[in-house]
Amino acid sequence: DRSKPIIFSMARLDRVKSITGLVELYGKCAKLREMVNLVVVAGYHDVKKSKDREEIQEIEKMHELIKAYDLFGQFQWISAQTNKARNGELYRYIADTRGAFVQPALYEAFGLTVVEAMTC
Repeated sequence: DRSKPIIFSMARLDRVKSITGLVELYGKCAKLREMVNLVVVAGYHDVKKSKDREEIQEIEKMHELIKAYDLFGQFQWISAQTNKARNGELYRYIADTRGAFVQPALYEAFGLTVVEAMTC
């Protein structure tokens, strides 16, 4: 439903960044799912593209969560982006459409993504 605002997050796909934690929370909260869509930019979709054991586990977990909570149509998982201009456009789009950036990391030394989101 494109009329809903977006909750947005962008990070590496690992346990500390907790992108799968955000997806699980979203999946469990029916009221949140009624109110907003979730978009994350993180990692690869295909485990064969990753050489990192932790990322592979998180990719597998992400696929399990999508199926377990039937997130099709309410959730968009975009593969990691390295194009800084495109990333900036994503932040701006989220801001322009009444969305919100979320930093679900369990620990963040500096929080560059928060600074990037604040510039919008």
